[in-house]
Amino acid sequence: MYLFKYRISRYLFFLVVAAVTIYFLFLVREVALSFILGGVLAYLLFRPISYIEKKGLKRVWAILLLYLLLLAALTLFFSFAIPAIVRELGQVASLLPEYAEQLQIMLDKVEKINMPEKVNEILNQNLEQVEKSIYQGLNNFVGSFYNFLNMILALIFSPILAFYIINDWEKIKEGFLNLFSPSARHDFVALSKEIDTVLIEFLKGHFMVAGFVGTMVGVSAALIGVELPLLIGILSGLSNFIPYFGAFLGGVPAVLLAMSESLGQGIYMAIAIFIIQQIEGSIITPRIVGDKLGMHPLLIVFALLAGGKLLGIWGMILAVPLAAVLKILSNWVYLKAVEKV
Repeated sequence: MYLFKYRISRYLFFLVVAAVTIYFLFLVREVALSFILGGVLAYLLFRPISYIEKKGLKRVWAILLLYLLLLAALTLFFSFAIPAIVRELGQVASLLPEYAEQLQIMLDKVEKINMPEKVNEILNQNLEQVEKSIYQGLNNFVGSFYNFLNMILALIFSPILAFYIINDWEKIKEGFLNLFSPSARHDFVALSKEIDTVLIEFLKGHFMVAGFVGTMVGVSAALIGVELPLLIGILSGLSNFIPYFGAFLGGVPAVLLAMSESLGQGIYMAIAIFIIQQIEGSIITPRIVGDKLGMHPLLIVFALLAGGKLLGIWGMILAVPLAAVLKILSNWVYLKAVEKV
């Protein structure tokens, strides 16, 4: 009886400490964001740094070497990509008045159509709703500008924090494991290895697939003669991180932009995206990603819809890996519960 009460009190104490810690991190979330991003960056870079370290280089120099290589790669990429992106954004700005004029012509045609009074009333209500959504979007944009600046500062500091985290990786890991009992430590290590394997395979696979899709869509847009091929390729690659819905989210803007130039280009763009997505879905993804997440498609769709509902586009991007981690944790809890029965 005493042992049971001791365990209950220990669990309650742990839950209280965890709740207080989470609340404190919420209060200082702007500061904690830098540490979270630094931790994520350290997690992503630890493997290549360990590989360099095995070649005989000390860890500090391995970190600095990898940072220099990444900086050189980013500089090379942006030296070519940034001017092209700025040029295409300038094209977008120059095309906006033309698209606004086309939209106004379309609205004028709709107004001239003789419709029942009830239908006109419904259309007017929807137009008012659209206007409210636009104003609300602008208001949210202005309100989120401060958060954007905080994100920029977090991105600047995260590589510095990642440097210290990677350099003291074993000490941090050992200090964290010392919070647990020997048996719980063993379970935590086994569980973290399983989660680590799933996350790394997911990231590697989807980065490669997104790169393939973005490159092929951008090249196809350039060959067809669609304007803004670089932005189209980047949008298609980024949207491909969202399973199932990514092809639609990235493909529709590309097709609409192509159709604004000519119907033929729109059809060619749609066919190109369809072929690329078929190659990606039937050949590339099964070979690179496969079934490493171990999740049923229905569970993935549910996770995507729930993530989109809670956190928007970021929720859809993070939904699948988080669902995979929760699946591993739930399986572990279930097995532990069964063992004690």
